[in-house]
Amino acid sequence: MTTEPLDAVPVSAFAWVFRRLYMARGEIVAAAVFAAVAFLVLYPIGTVVYLTFVPNELSGVFGTIPWYRAFSEPGMLQSVLNTIYVVVAVQVISMPLSVGISWFLARTDLPGARMIEFCFWIMFFLPSMGVMTGWLLLFDPDFGLFNQWLIDAGLIKASIFNLYSFWGIVFVHLTTYGISVKVMLLTPAFRNLDSSVEEASFLCGANRWRTLIRIVLPLMTPAMLVVLLMSIIRGLETFEIEQVLGTPIKFQVYSTKLYLLMANSPPEFRAAGTLGTAVLAMVLPLIVLQRWASTRRSFAVVGGRGGNARIRLGRWRWPAFIAMAGGVAFMSLLPFLMLVAGSFMKLFGFFDLPQVWTFDHWATALADITFIASLRNMLYLGFGTAFLAVGIYALVAYCAVRAKSRLRGAIDMVTWLPYTVPGIVLSFGYLNMALQVPIFALLYGTVGALILVSFLASMPLGVQVIKVNMLQMGTEIEEAGRIVGGGWTRTFRRIILPIGSPTLAVVGIMVFASTIRSVSSIMLLSTGANRVLSVLQLEFLSGGSLGPAAVVGTVIVLISLAAAIVVRLVSSRFGIQARG
Repeated sequence: MTTEPLDAVPVSAFAWVFRRLYMARGEIVAAAVFAAVAFLVLYPIGTVVYLTFVPNELSGVFGTIPWYRAFSEPGMLQSVLNTIYVVVAVQVISMPLSVGISWFLARTDLPGARMIEFCFWIMFFLPSMGVMTGWLLLFDPDFGLFNQWLIDAGLIKASIFNLYSFWGIVFVHLTTYGISVKVMLLTPAFRNLDSSVEEASFLCGANRWRTLIRIVLPLMTPAMLVVLLMSIIRGLETFEIEQVLGTPIKFQVYSTKLYLLMANSPPEFRAAGTLGTAVLAMVLPLIVLQRWASTRRSFAVVGGRGGNARIRLGRWRWPAFIAMAGGVAFMSLLPFLMLVAGSFMKLFGFFDLPQVWTFDHWATALADITFIASLRNMLYLGFGTAFLAVGIYALVAYCAVRAKSRLRGAIDMVTWLPYTVPGIVLSFGYLNMALQVPIFALLYGTVGALILVSFLASMPLGVQVIKVNMLQMGTEIEEAGRIVGGGWTRTFRRIILPIGSPTLAVVGIMVFASTIRSVSSIMLLSTGANRVLSVLQLEFLSGGSLGPAAVVGTVIVLISLAAAIVVRLVSSRFGIQARG
């Protein structure tokens, strides 16, 4: 039997196609990743938009009748205006404060700057409803401690602090995510600013404050603009704070109005879809502006010398520390202590009872089937989303950074899409999707549906953190893998993933922490069977059961704090930074 050279063997059409597919496997994987993410985000949103232009399913005729009907309903337009009022108020107050705090932490010799910065990380991880429950013990108009102390001291005759108000809502936003997330993002940007620009200003005779206003802040304008736009977009998805504090005073934002429309019997899908689409239309210009600002290259703020030089505060050093530490303690430690205290109170908010403290709330909660089931669902949701996210986010980030494909830019762009869609709109889109697509209907009412939405909601931050880490690796690692005969899949599995495991661990924990506290993105998909603790706490708060709500909030806060500490330890140990 004679053997022929390999090239002489006729190649069938099937073998030729298989060989071409094998050679283009990187392009195919990149296309599959792009198609999957785009479908999971755009399809549910597309169904919402389509719904708003069809008067009814039978007609099949497009028109603006649903829009006219929706905005003719009482309170619809006012809910959109209220949303704008809250977002503007929060940003106008939080942005200057955050810029000042970030500058002090990054550019001065403030004592304990790193610890104070970590406290802002903790503030970011604290669930907003837990913080809000603690503030109720202090600022409730009927039993709030601050009001009672002032009345007992004879300084006032009636309560002046009222959390159930517009400014109460703004205050809770400021003490949860309004300031903390900006400080988290702006402090590294200030720290990376080249110190030579300040030194040059000092040599020209300018003092520290003139240098800050005339040199530093203009250089930081692109970074501040990006952070501001991201905060505005995220502010448009607020739900739980307005649901609890706004309902008693009939103050509705678009998310609470959308929830009420869906809670009607029968649900008003078209009116809800119209409201959601209107908010998406408001967000689109912000998305374009944010992308433009984040890709500009006209301002170079990082130089070769780095930002190691610190401005000496002199006699203001310790007063600045006291003010900063006091502010952080007020915004994080105080509501947390009040939350824990409220969980042990016989009657939430009443300190003048003969027997103030009790373990009854905890005993009832720990023995309650609903609490145990919600805790179990929360852990399933958190760990399920985290495990799903770690593997898929890594693949998406790898395709966006390393894939030899023309779709790299498109993949990077599509990973930002969930960030641009308010959580409750995404939840509403998946509710429609579950009603229309049989395969997704199987997920409705299960924790799997919540995992899917939470996975998408956490994608922008998770992918960006992993992407930054992969950019720092260098291409030589992969080239070495290919030299020894490893394909891109084997290189990704055997080299990239092990090296990036610390970053993946941080992302997994961050996803877990953000998922267990989320409400808006899963609210419309929540049922009695898949209810999680955050939804259970919202139900307690909305129903006025503040004692049980404090118990649930304390459990969520303790788990979130543990996650925040682990993230900080791992990230500081391996030098991981979330820079977009």
